[in-house]
Amino acid sequence: MRKTNAILAILMMSLISLSGCFGEDEEPRFQWPENVEIECQPDSVAYQCNLYTEVDSTVVKTLLHPSDGSVWIAELDGKITSWNGEFTAEIGNLSQQISRCHNEQGLLGFSFTHDFNNSGEIILSYTDNVDCDGPADLSGIVVAAADIVDGKIDLESIVEMRRISKENRNHNGGNLLSLGDGTYLWSIGDGGGSGDPGENGQNIHTPLGTIQYFTYHNKTVQPVLDLYGNDTDYVLHYGLRNPWKFDIDNSGQLWIADVGQYCYEEINLVPIFDQTNFGWSQREGMHNYDPSDDCTSAATTPDDSNLTDPIVEYAHTGGNCSITGGFWMDWGPNSLQGGYVYGDFCTGAIWKISQNNGNWEANFVTAVGTYITGFGQGINDELLIFSWAGAIYSLSDA
Repeated sequence: MRKTNAILAILMMSLISLSGCFGEDEEPRFQWPENVEIECQPDSVAYQCNLYTEVDSTVVKTLLHPSDGSVWIAELDGKITSWNGEFTAEIGNLSQQISRCHNEQGLLGFSFTHDFNNSGEIILSYTDNVDCDGPADLSGIVVAAADIVDGKIDLESIVEMRRISKENRNHNGGNLLSLGDGTYLWSIGDGGGSGDPGENGQNIHTPLGTIQYFTYHNKTVQPVLDLYGNDTDYVLHYGLRNPWKFDIDNSGQLWIADVGQYCYEEINLVPIFDQTNFGWSQREGMHNYDPSDDCTSAATTPDDSNLTDPIVEYAHTGGNCSITGGFWMDWGPNSLQGGYVYGDFCTGAIWKISQNNGNWEANFVTAVGTYITGFGQGINDELLIFSWAGAIYSLSDA
């Protein structure tokens, strides 16, 4: 991992996860590195990086347009642009609708509606615009709908459909995923702060620390489940800390990359619709969570049989700090297909999880040297790497 040496020197004190940083809501041990562009340079001769395109701020998501052959790029600062392989064009700027009081706040995700070619509607996930000088518990995360008119977001058409109040400004989650049938998944962090101070992780009756599951129609959302007859019916999975990204494989299983506290990052795998408690804040990775832990405790089986451990974890060693999921690869570089690909923000390390004799196993792929904030799919099925400073690279087999 020789290419990581340049950034590891910056990150030696950055031992905490991405979800526990930036400002008054932060973990006490964290010092954030300077947001500078570091070129993507794989340390393995088996891979190569090429600059795909560049935008102004951190990319949170890319999606292939349903019909025009472009890719839409969403940035944390609220901009959405399209890229056709030659030129970018602005689709919309939501900077006045979102909050950026904290560096984990902003535009967090978006999805084309399942019938976009007929409806012209998109769904947005963002932190709502509040006074940054006000208390942190005024912040919230919103799912909203908007019309695309003449290729642009009609800002006047935005309708807030659901708002989740939070206790702190970090741990927002915010990923959106269409299941293709009018239903959607939406991830929400545990409310923020260190160690789940609101004890939300193990409370199924709060939306915090969950994967929400809803139907969408005509700029309204409703829960799919009918178990409680109230707001809890939105909760499909819970016991999560900051499920920043998730994906679905071609067998209908849900992969969730959940950012850890001080010690462990985790990847969870579960059939999409099997309601699951992933254990936070009783568990961090495959370990009982203890805020005083020095990260040397042995992995254990959960004391509570109702808790589900991740299939893979990795420790905050060697400069690792925060998981960045990830996709199940049935596209992209041939060497990465047939597995789940994810990375670490701080080291730029990338791994692939695949089955070996019936067991899930993580194998190191390469380290690319840049701060990885996410992955995406390009116009021609390239595997895209989002760099913190706004560059997008494609990773390919050499």
